[in-house]
Amino acid sequence: MVLDVGCGVGATLKDICCPVKVGVDAYRPYLEKSASDDSFIKINFTAERLNEIFLANSFDGVTLIDVIEHFEKDVALDVLRQVEEIAAKMVIVFTPRGFFHQVEVDHYGLGGESYQRHRSGWEVEDFLELGYHVVVFSKYHDQRNLAFSQVYGNNAEPIDALLAWKDCSPGDGF
Repeated sequence: MVLDVGCGVGATLKDICCPVKVGVDAYRPYLEKSASDDSFIKINFTAERLNEIFLANSFDGVTLIDVIEHFEKDVALDVLRQVEEIAAKMVIVFTPRGFFHQVEVDHYGLGGESYQRHRSGWEVEDFLELGYHVVVFSKYHDQRNLAFSQVYGNNAEPIDALLAWKDCSPGDGF
């Protein structure tokens, strides 16, 4: 079982091969847009309170793909602590490296502008200190990303991204 936190319209979950997939998002219109996609269970709830609805070790893995940068750092750290408890095996995080200034633009056109603003930046050391393994995707965010182009322009240098994962049950694997 996989839980995708901040699943939006479910784009990440579509690519995950797993018998039970659950997506949580705080902005209901994103979940409604994916209503016809019955490949995952949709839950409208805030990431800051996940431990109120999910028990410890209730999912094999938890993903946060392009999510934690949307929270203030202290809130994001608390969300990470919660998902580490919810995950029986692994937590996977993908985020821009450093602070990627993203304006409040909802590219889905569903009115979720305030949810799109980036509020924190992340470095390799942030994850290493929390016991995560990290891989840097060099120059990952570039002009192909509409949000990148809008903020940085068409001639800006690309920005790295981080893939971080933490084994929540050592020796068991994912």
